[in-house]
Amino acid sequence: MKLLSYRHGERQHFGALKNGAIVCLSGQADGAYPDIKSLLSDAKGIDWAQQVLATRDPDLQLADVKLLPVIPNPGAVWCAGMNTHSHYDEAKHHMHLKEKPAKPILFLRNTASLVGSGQDLEKPALEKAFDYEGEIALVIGRRGRNIATSDALFHVAGYSCFNDASARYYQISSSQITAGKNAFRSGGFGPALVTPDEIDLGTMRMTCRLNGQEMQSMGLDDLIFSFAELISFISEFAWLEPGDVIVTGSPSGIGALRNPPVLLKAGDQVEVEVTGVGVLVNGVRDQKLDVVAAS
Repeated sequence: MKLLSYRHGERQHFGALKNGAIVCLSGQADGAYPDIKSLLSDAKGIDWAQQVLATRDPDLQLADVKLLPVIPNPGAVWCAGMNTHSHYDEAKHHMHLKEKPAKPILFLRNTASLVGSGQDLEKPALEKAFDYEGEIALVIGRRGRNIATSDALFHVAGYSCFNDASARYYQISSSQITAGKNAFRSGGFGPALVTPDEIDLGTMRMTCRLNGQEMQSMGLDDLIFSFAELISFISEFAWLEPGDVIVTGSPSGIGALRNPPVLLKAGDQVEVEVTGVGVLVNGVRDQKLDVVAAS
């Protein structure tokens, strides 16, 4: 099943894809499930959605809606930095790295930094090196703490595409990674959450394209810490809750480390494709320079 969040008219909804169109799931079940996060929080939620999907015809076409980040209201978006062998190898000389990390390197993204598929990423006005990073995202569907790696994938509700686009100037001008990863509307998340029954992890690949040209590609063997290891590690110190997101790592080929660098500019289009999930598509625009005065 492919679940997605979207805006239609003035209201936010969620639904599932059927024959390329949307079956609306919002407002049903006596309002028990206002969004995907609430659906995942109920052990019977996915079964209910599958039953509705099997018996109803689509309500809307994709062209009639504005897609939102798959989970618009996650409790946490955990991102794994430097989590592929290929990206570590391309970056180690530039960053004076010595050994691959013994534990995952993590940072958090805020929800205001994310947009859905079909929406533009926004380059901050003073940013000199706006960059793409194609990744695979996991969405948690089952609450857990101190999760064993052998059990970790049972906590996954589904998979999605993610563009962890980075404001490199802000990232390297401070000792903290936060500024470079949390610019307003700087990351893409979507188009859909695909449940594990429709995913073959053995053949899963991520491919990132800029204006139609392939810039990054990876299989899961490129990950330093696997999906299961990331889930297990995060759950050592934090509760993982339904709707939480784990962004798992980007491979070699980022724009800032190319010679010459290839950086994002207004009018560009970035596509992140994950096998079995679909294609996340985001344009790029410059920051709007509207100033809001304090009242």
